[in-house]
Amino acid sequence: MTVALTPKKVKTLQKQWQRLLFSYSYFMAFPVIVVVQNISIFIFAGLLFFLVRYSKLPLFQVHKSLQWAALFFALGAILSVLNIPSGHATDSLERALAVLPNYLYWSLLIIVLVTHRHSIDVNIIYKAIFFGVISLVLYYLFLQRFLRVIPIFSTQTPNSFSFLLICFSPIFIYYILKRMGSIWALLVLVVLVLIMLIEGRRAGMVLVLMGGIGTLFASKINIRQMVLLAVTIPLFYYSIYTEAVERFVLGASERIHQMIYETDKIQKEDRSYLIRIAMVKKGLAIYEEYPYTGVGLNNFTNYSVKIKKDFEGAEYVVSKENINRTSAHNSYITILAEGGLFSFIPFIFLLGYLILYFILNINTMPDYKKPVFFGIFGMCVHFYFIAAVVNVFAWFLIGLGCALMYRKS
Repeated sequence: MTVALTPKKVKTLQKQWQRLLFSYSYFMAFPVIVVVQNISIFIFAGLLFFLVRYSKLPLFQVHKSLQWAALFFALGAILSVLNIPSGHATDSLERALAVLPNYLYWSLLIIVLVTHRHSIDVNIIYKAIFFGVISLVLYYLFLQRFLRVIPIFSTQTPNSFSFLLICFSPIFIYYILKRMGSIWALLVLVVLVLIMLIEGRRAGMVLVLMGGIGTLFASKINIRQMVLLAVTIPLFYYSIYTEAVERFVLGASERIHQMIYETDKIQKEDRSYLIRIAMVKKGLAIYEEYPYTGVGLNNFTNYSVKIKKDFEGAEYVVSKENINRTSAHNSYITILAEGGLFSFIPFIFLLGYLILYFILNINTMPDYKKPVFFGIFGMCVHFYFIAAVVNVFAWFLIGLGCALMYRKS
């Protein structure tokens, strides 16, 4: 500590730190309260103040490769704002400056979490996320329709709800697994998957299931579990194509039914799928024109290109009015088009490093680390289907993964 402290004072400070850590983690999984900004930003300021006042370490030290990647990502964001192409929408600079603080915040979050990785109590974070996910599900399913009339309560869309569950359900399932056992964990996972099914979240259903199954079976890899998994997967696959299951899926969600049973039709006619293809085409066209710094943060929908019609089903979406005002529906394309290679390369390095570390060390890393990386893996997959990279809770999960990767067990 920077000053002499009595044992009583140390204990008091530990409790304060735990409360800050719990609150911050809770509002990552339950990002509903907004007072000008999401309430988590104010708690983060409290965390920084605490570290400056009481930690032996400086607020941040940039020693690790992923910290450098976060720093270069922030620099790429700044360069994107400074090099917005002229001759386009007059409010391009204002739009970019409006979100630049968020990009700097995310980078600082990663650097600080890695610097103070040994002060992070994973038990506190996991407990907070457990209660955060419960709050999120209750709010989305039952309370949102009543509470959203109160200004401080934000609306959770089906996409944001799905993305939050993809990110945090592995930690949620792990907490139940350790506290209540595998039967309860499996039952809760089934409930989450059914919620995704009923909500028509195609990617969400698959990725929540994958993250949960990974968390349940990866804690101890042995022959018995491998045999059980080898038997379960084919049975699950063939059961999907039984008449009874198909009728149930159709009744629950036509979109999920199309995804499973009518994949050819989706690729040719599904508007959601085709718009995503069109936005990839648009993003690549922007990249070809402005490869290094892009068109500026928050300007993907503010920039128009002639989208190529060289894919099947293009006639359904490319000629739509205001097609260029459509979201990228793809986090990777968003970063590439808006920030160029100077932002895209450190972003991919961050995610790629974490995923590679996870793959290479899954059999040797401690069990408590694995749910974070299952969440990151699912998040990385879903990034291709949604422009969710602009949400701080995604960066919190990335920062937590970075901290755990460098932390000695």
